[in-house]
Amino acid sequence: MRRKREIKEYAKVVATIDLGTSSLKGIAQVYPDGVPIVLKMEPEIADVGAGSIEYLSNQFMQDSTVWVGIDEEYFVLGALAKSKFAGTSALRDLKYQYALPKVIGMLWLAIRRLLVNNPDLEVYVHLLLPVGESSVSEALKAKLTEALKTGIGTPTGKLKAKLRSFGLSAEGAGVMSFRSRNTNVNYFHKNIGMLMLGYRNASFILSHKGSTTKSETTDLGMNWVVNEFVERTAVGLSKDDSRLISALVEANKNNFDELRLLSRKSKPEDVRLDVELFKKVLPVVRTEYVRALLRWLRNIAQMDEILVCGGTASFIRNELTKHFEQQGIPISWNGGMELPKNLNTMGLGDRVADVWASHITHIKMLDFNLNYDRKGKPLVPESYTQPVNSFAQETEIWQKNGYLGTQVIGSKRL
Repeated sequence: MRRKREIKEYAKVVATIDLGTSSLKGIAQVYPDGVPIVLKMEPEIADVGAGSIEYLSNQFMQDSTVWVGIDEEYFVLGALAKSKFAGTSALRDLKYQYALPKVIGMLWLAIRRLLVNNPDLEVYVHLLLPVGESSVSEALKAKLTEALKTGIGTPTGKLKAKLRSFGLSAEGAGVMSFRSRNTNVNYFHKNIGMLMLGYRNASFILSHKGSTTKSETTDLGMNWVVNEFVERTAVGLSKDDSRLISALVEANKNNFDELRLLSRKSKPEDVRLDVELFKKVLPVVRTEYVRALLRWLRNIAQMDEILVCGGTASFIRNELTKHFEQQGIPISWNGGMELPKNLNTMGLGDRVADVWASHITHIKMLDFNLNYDRKGKPLVPESYTQPVNSFAQETEIWQKNGYLGTQVIGSKRL
């Protein structure tokens, strides 16, 4: 008598990841009904030798202890990469260059935080990259598939998994997708621009009646402001000081306490003079940044509405609001999305809005492809998830425009 073949019960982990240069951000959950969680990791990465990994393996493991071994290569990520190995955030490199170890590091963090102990694991990954880097999707998917199949070294042992789907979309596409589902916007009858302001760059996408007609990126991110501020003050501030960004944001609110702490002077009078210089230089740099950004936008497109998101956007929110109001162009921050309170756990605030919007679309796509009926139990409140048209139509539109590249392998398995 032939024995029945044993069917494995796989744990399914879904992760939507933004490889930001100020911080890595992600949303992960156990599919289909797990509670989503926010992931955050410092952006630094360092390639190290096997001896360094052996040293780390003998240390007490903490949340900041993140390293991965891919074939014979080892990478340390996050806070540990910066504090122990002089790791950098690789600002001058394409995000794709270090995408593989960073994605794997975030996956390991997701599996650990979600308390997944099942060795039979399936993962579903969606990645956000800047406009212009979408062509790497197939190559990155192949590398990730092979690495997970072969096994990856981690602080908790060998990580193996089946990559069941992999997708890639442009930063900002999640917010655009969310906006398109708002029945009051008439999204598919307008020219709608999407401005994503990150740390390294700014990206712009123009949707004409639901079809992408333009997409561009520039180096005008928060990094531009940091570089100019440090150079013009010339008092020994470091561009790589992780405290500088928050200090500039607070100074923008007329709170100079954090910048005062960055002064390298010892005498109170010298510190006071530094702060006076900061107060003089910052408004000039911010104004020049806004002018450069708007000059770039003017040469791209005419819009009926503009959506704005990204961590840098709040830094110049007043200036952008004033400009577009004067131009008679409605401005929508984060596409009108409000981040659920239970996801605002890492101090990221609006910086995780695009990831969350992309994760909603990611889950909706998996539900559609895997024939999963949530039976009245949506991932988030109904107002966040109900599309204007069928999800099949919406998916076709976004895939046609290159916003969604998710391909489900074995889509009828659930």
